[in-house]
Amino acid sequence: MLKKLILRGITLSFLLTVSQSAFATVILGFTPNTQTVLLSGQASVNIVATNLQNEYVGAFDFDVSWDNSILSLASVSFGNALGGGSLSLQSENTDNGLGTSNLAESSLLSSLTSLQTGTTDIILATLIFDTLSVGQSILNLTGNIPGGGFLGNENGSLLTTSANTGLINVVTVSEPESLFLVGAGLLALFGMRRRNKTKVTLS
Repeated sequence: MLKKLILRGITLSFLLTVSQSAFATVILGFTPNTQTVLLSGQASVNIVATNLQNEYVGAFDFDVSWDNSILSLASVSFGNALGGGSLSLQSENTDNGLGTSNLAESSLLSSLTSLQTGTTDIILATLIFDTLSVGQSILNLTGNIPGGGFLGNENGSLLTTSANTGLINVVTVSEPESLFLVGAGLLALFGMRRRNKTKVTLS
């Protein structure tokens, strides 16, 4: 809890100059955006920052939410684009009972050019969900930086960000498998009819 408060304080002071960056809107979303997984299996999804036009992400603070009757967050791993390890401060606080997780990271590096190109998409975190029941769960992102922000650049300015939703569809039998089962059943019925016809002809 103390670590989270310290990180939140550093992130907020890092973004104290709430000046918006003049560059294009960064897009924050999930990859894959939509996926179908089997019940009792796991779903893995990356949170990715795209449309970076000569911008470097130096901090982020946002909540991820999902349908807690369908999914349970099993693990979170942060990417290395902000340094990781002793080179950044990271915080993760998950409440599966509410279906939310707060993810925050602030880089301690003065320059991020060795870790980011300023144009290439970067993975901020990878989430792995356990599946609990059949259904569709929308994944949402909510910014926690004052003003509803999600990301800050390496100079301490708030990045203009647009957040997309994701979708995880949990099924009992995948579509290809169900088609296979239907096909196998039809072949078995066809085989039984031919066998019965042969028996009648012989007798």
